[in-house]
Amino acid sequence: MSTWLKMIGTTGKPCPEPYTKNYVGFPRRPRHIHSGDHMILYAVGGRKRVFAIAEVTSEVYKAGGNAGENARWPYRVDINYLVNMPASDGVHIKEVSTPERELLRSVRRQSYLRLRPEEYKRATTKLQKRL
Repeated sequence: MSTWLKMIGTTGKPCPEPYTKNYVGFPRRPRHIHSGDHMILYAVGGRKRVFAIAEVTSEVYKAGGNAGENARWPYRVDINYLVNMPASDGVHIKEVSTPERELLRSVRRQSYLRLRPEEYKRATTKLQKRL
């Protein structure tokens, strides 16, 4: 199982609150994400908070249609939430970062990032304490 930080929303179109979609989208086909992996969802933009833990429940597939969101984020994986809260109640990304890597700087223009075990553990522990 791999663990990922998945960005939700953009600076121009922030993460909806609450985020309850049963999938996450990608602008390009993610080659390393597979069913059984875990994701920490991160609200991009002003919030800068992690707010959910999800398990990937499908392999990557192409979204149907060509309009709107599907055109910008044409690849998807289905997810099942293990923890989900409004982004505003989440944990600031700096609290998940470790001395070895500041996640806020690492994500930049990527739509997802592989998490190190200690980053994933910090995120899950902090999010579960918020419940």
